[in-house]
Amino acid sequence: MSTVETKATLEADNARLLSRISELEAELAKKDSSESKKHPESKKFREETMDDAMAEANKLMHAMAQAFVEEIRSTADVVKTVADEAFKRRQARMTKIMAEKGLPQFADIENDVLAVVNKGIEKSLAAPQRVMDKFHEVYHERASA
Repeated sequence: MSTVETKATLEADNARLLSRISELEAELAKKDSSESKKHPESKKFREETMDDAMAEANKLMHAMAQAFVEEIRSTADVVKTVADEAFKRRQARMTKIMAEKGLPQFADIENDVLAVVNKGIEKSLAAPQRVMDKFHEVYHERASA
């Protein structure tokens, strides 16, 4: 067999195989379309339900992350409120002491500590609602997006 005959034989085989590949691909596409028509719920589950579940999980995780950040912000606000109240009371007490040129009374310090603790507790009690509001806001914001 000469080189020309071998080349012609290879080209013919190649054309025949490409033709067969095209036939098989068409047959497979036809089979897939008929299978999806037989099981529409299976197709819907694979294509839509799984996407919806992933989107819902993503929305939930995003809202939880934002709620966690809000909890940290709330804690920082409590610390700031306590520090501001303590500083304000200290300044007021020092101004009073300087005006009277005396020593601080223990009752004044006790009242100041209790006032600071009360302010911190008041601010802390608002934190859970703030966190839930943030979760709700972010969760529903992502739902409408």
